[in-house]
Amino acid sequence: MEEKFSELLDSIQQSVIRIELLAFLQANPYTRDTAAGFSLRLHRPCHQLEPALQALSALGILEMGGTNKVTIYRLRSADLISKFFKEHCGEDKT
Repeated sequence: MEEKFSELLDSIQQSVIRIELLAFLQANPYTRDTAAGFSLRLHRPCHQLEPALQALSALGILEMGGTNKVTIYRLRSADLISKFFKEHCGEDKT
């Protein structure tokens, strides 16, 4: 019984962390950072953020890059947003 309750709490905590990450990235769509960097930004331990970052990457919301030693995460659609604004707002049509 205690184990199921613990699993439920872990699942809820991971959902909350994913929501916090998405809210941060919505407000800062061009941010690129490591798990440790997001840990500092969101005031969460890195070991809590890593599963959430992996889950959002698996869903295709985040893109992973970097080197073998350091993984950098970024919002996948940031380039799409930038392209939209360049195409629709960047041209002066006077």
